[in-house]
Amino acid sequence: MNVETKYTADDLASEIVQRRAFDLDSRVKVSPRSTSILSDISDCDRQMTYAVLDWNKKPAHDGDLQARFDAGNAIEAQVVAELQRLGFKVTLSQMPVEIKNRKGEVIARGRVDGFIEIAHHHAIPFEVKSMNPNIFNGIKDLQDFKGKPWLRKYIRQLSMYLFGNNVESGLFILTDGLGRWKVLPLTLDYGEAEAILQRLERVHEAIKTKTYPDRITYDQGICGHCSFAALCLPDLLNKEAALVDNQEIEAKLERRMELKPSAKEYSDLDDEIKETFRGIDKAIVGGKWLVQNVPSQRTTYELPPELEAEIDEMKKAHAVKKATMRLVIERLGDK
Repeated sequence: MNVETKYTADDLASEIVQRRAFDLDSRVKVSPRSTSILSDISDCDRQMTYAVLDWNKKPAHDGDLQARFDAGNAIEAQVVAELQRLGFKVTLSQMPVEIKNRKGEVIARGRVDGFIEIAHHHAIPFEVKSMNPNIFNGIKDLQDFKGKPWLRKYIRQLSMYLFGNNVESGLFILTDGLGRWKVLPLTLDYGEAEAILQRLERVHEAIKTKTYPDRITYDQGICGHCSFAALCLPDLLNKEAALVDNQEIEAKLERRMELKPSAKEYSDLDDEIKETFRGIDKAIVGGKWLVQNVPSQRTTYELPPELEAEIDEMKKAHAVKKATMRLVIERLGDK
């Protein structure tokens, strides 16, 4: 007697997950580089040198990150389609950009997401960046890009696209992946562009001579997430860790981690509320809250421009980097 095996919804769910995981893993690739990539201009010359000379030693990303890459590509296509539906002419999608040094050697390459035509023979380059809604909500302007290493890369990337195309301004189109956009213009800062070019030239020379630039002072935001940390920081990563068995300290660390998002949320809400009531002397909200802008005083120093410039020069002349220690706390398994 043949008994038909019952195929349940649980079986189907498991098969879907397995097939998708296999598909994602099969498309994970670590590709060789012959020169720096404009989307990966780091704060660290050494990291950029590793990315070319030791590309094959970079750990492959996992399937979850591949899924995020796929989602980002799909969102970019959606943004372009919506721009076109709104009547904008989008051209030259994924157009290659090459940056050369004074010898005419290519020192970096990249691809622009596209250009939006705004007049005859004139177009503005744009970059689509999708991000976690929490990060998206915290960005008000380009100043907010400067606080995180991976957001600073975005500024350098678009700046070089502008420089490489001899265009003065471009656009970031940010999306939270849930349909919301923020469109932020970027005007090329020629001083910043020169600093980026100098970095690319230094890295290019390091790659040619196969010499590695000095390590930067350890920065958790950069070094703690670097794919080449095992090559660059074996002395730090291989250092034996002290084992602390103290439930009180463990509880404090857990509570600290719980409170951290609340502190950021409080700061963001406080900024939003202050902006909402800017210029309003007094208001009652919902019969429960009294909100006032009351007179106050603080000490400021209003210096003439020439004196400010002189002080800035003095600071630069006497700037000294000193080695120090900074406490970094991470939950194991969060990386």
